[in-house]
Amino acid sequence: FGSGDIPMPQDLYNSIKGAGRDMLHVPLCLGAIGIFHSIPAAEVGTDGLKLSPCILAKIFSGQVTTWDDAAIKADNPNLAVPANTRIQVGRRTLGSSSTGGLTGYLTAKCSADWTMVGTGAPMGSSGDITWPTSPAVTTFTAVYGSPGMQDHIAKNKYAIGYLDAGHGHMRSFQEAKLKNEDGLWLTSKTSMATVDANGNNGVAAAGKAAVDASIIPASAKADWSAVNLYSKAGPSTWPIVLISYLYLNNNWASMSPDKAGLLKVFVDYVVDSNMGQPMLKEFSFDPIPTAMNKWASIYVDITKPATVTAFTFEPATAAWTGQGDDVISAQRSDYNRWKLEEVSVALVSVTSRLVGLESSLNDYGIVPLHGSGTTNPKTMFAKTMKNMQHEARVPMLLTYRSVGSGTGMVEFVGDAASGFKSYNHFGSGDIPMDKAKYDVMAAKGETMVHLPFCMGPIGIFHHVPGALLTMDACLLAKIFGGLITTWDHADIKAQNPGLMVPAGQPIKVGHRTLGSSSTGGLAGYLAKTCPTSWTFGDCSLCPWPTTAGFTAVQGTPGMQAYIKDTAFSIGYLDAGQGHDFNLHEVSIPNKNGKFRTSFQSMALGGVAQAGAEAVTSGTFPTDASADWSAVNVYNMPGDPTWPIVLVSYLYVKKDQTATNPKTAAALKAFISRILNNHVGVVEEFGFTAPPTSVKTQTLAAAATIVYPTGMKSFIEEDDTNPIGGMATNVISSKRIAFDDYQRDVMAAQILTLQATVSGLTGNGGITTQLHGSGTTNPKT
Repeated sequence: FGSGDIPMPQDLYNSIKGAGRDMLHVPLCLGAIGIFHSIPAAEVGTDGLKLSPCILAKIFSGQVTTWDDAAIKADNPNLAVPANTRIQVGRRTLGSSSTGGLTGYLTAKCSADWTMVGTGAPMGSSGDITWPTSPAVTTFTAVYGSPGMQDHIAKNKYAIGYLDAGHGHMRSFQEAKLKNEDGLWLTSKTSMATVDANGNNGVAAAGKAAVDASIIPASAKADWSAVNLYSKAGPSTWPIVLISYLYLNNNWASMSPDKAGLLKVFVDYVVDSNMGQPMLKEFSFDPIPTAMNKWASIYVDITKPATVTAFTFEPATAAWTGQGDDVISAQRSDYNRWKLEEVSVALVSVTSRLVGLESSLNDYGIVPLHGSGTTNPKTMFAKTMKNMQHEARVPMLLTYRSVGSGTGMVEFVGDAASGFKSYNHFGSGDIPMDKAKYDVMAAKGETMVHLPFCMGPIGIFHHVPGALLTMDACLLAKIFGGLITTWDHADIKAQNPGLMVPAGQPIKVGHRTLGSSSTGGLAGYLAKTCPTSWTFGDCSLCPWPTTAGFTAVQGTPGMQAYIKDTAFSIGYLDAGQGHDFNLHEVSIPNKNGKFRTSFQSMALGGVAQAGAEAVTSGTFPTDASADWSAVNVYNMPGDPTWPIVLVSYLYVKKDQTATNPKTAAALKAFISRILNNHVGVVEEFGFTAPPTSVKTQTLAAAATIVYPTGMKSFIEEDDTNPIGGMATNVISSKRIAFDDYQRDVMAAQILTLQATVSGLTGNGGITTQLHGSGTTNPKT
């Protein structure tokens, strides 16, 4: 026997007839085909996604390619997807009855739009059609079988596909609403759960309507190829219903008696209203209507061998007869069946315990949050995370890998191995997301927001003994570009006439490895102010010279150590990291022509001034989810302004609905603490807080992040809140860890010691010593 969810196609039926054979259609069960998608629930809205037959035809034929197409929006005015978000269409390979069900429905309901892009040729209504392949519709993905379609919908944002409804329901996929013949929008799940006055759900109702309309051929030997249950009338009737069939030969004469008897009893079992048919509900199928079950009369007309073994069933113990050779007994079992039942019982028990464990974890489960990116704010992040862990009632595991802005971007965007899912929960960088990576995310339907949280200068530091250096942008460009290689070069001497260095003394240039925001800051400044001498462009991973005078260093610690330990070296650092090591700094000019070090500029408010000028000039986009790759605050006007200012950003996915709710709540709390400069961590670690205008815009952007439905946000307790402060979602400043206390005590002691040392070494401190020796006479 064969089996399918569509009747035998006419061409194959004719081939069978042409070979002198008759075949039989034996209806087995009814099932629904559902349309499932992966648009974020928050963007769909509470009304659900509504797709008419003609819109479906245009989507699956490639005529409509974006979710914000006007044709889709007409039925879904509240659909809030990003502009031009591509529809990721999944379609089955090889012959598929679900494909046959979808294409048959589209042919029946909207043949005018169910046509091939470019040619206008009908797409057809078989289980194996020719799908669009032209460049305009390259978002079509071929998938293998139902598991392949499930993976496509689960792993691709903004995807759409079709499945036997039960397979979609088991994975809890979002389902599109279709309009049935009574003009009602519903999903297959709703339809299957709704019972009409005849006791039929929306799938069974389609079967009854087909019987009532005499759509089912009277003869099982007839051509059934035109039989379908699409768009039958009824308030809860589902519009894409398939009949599953057994395909049988009408002539069994060549079979052995046992084979013929076994085939008969198999069909008897699956169509019996007390045996096989009740099993269907477990697998999300519906029994066939009684009027459709003609197996008893069909069997009478089958050509059979002279004798057919009469297998019988033993549902209850029948002494002696139950042991007969041809008895199929429910009393017989084997180890595999017994073991499966034991496993099933154990699974129920484990599931129950898991539910209880999850309930317990709701209070005491570990809450993870992991970020990665720029090294500059690592200690600020570390303190914020440690404070959150100490002040929360629930155990938190918050980590941040300081690996550079470039690595943070790569891990935030993901790669092919991860299906372009983030490896971190948030990224961070001192430069905006570069355009290439932003475009990769956009092509995958992902939207991110840039959240500026602090500003910091990049300084140029050196180790030329005894020298106070001044350099303009073009001189720096020539040094870092390898065009000037000795400290006594005429261009350097022209700007530093008092410089005393050995003749031909080589310049030792330190530069960062991998992608670095500080590299990006230096390169961006040089590209903007002296493009004729700086030929590497605006890069965070630059093609540095490979000559002996250039040394690659890893991270901020590597650059600090290189400049400190290498005489006649020069490099670049987040200014605070250079000041901490008391490194000598080069004075450079700002746009107004004022030469200063970053230390001098910061004392005059020059970093915050750069941010204010950026807001005034419209440098920051008003849309935090737009492409910010061209944003920089280099060489802003103003007398005190520092010319190389980096803005540090959090990179956050706008849609967090698929994030673990506890992690999402921790992310929201972390973002709030960072953006609101909790306990002054920005200034504590040598950064400058953004001006009020930038902060206001950033907090508004953070408010657009969509978190999981039902997420329980963390709240802060600064003033004592009796009882309420003990809630599991409270992060309380009233909780103190011993190491926090001990750290504060040690910090106070260090400040006292520093003051003491300062007093001893200043005026009136250590007594000035004078010692003599000689004759005893004048001793008194």
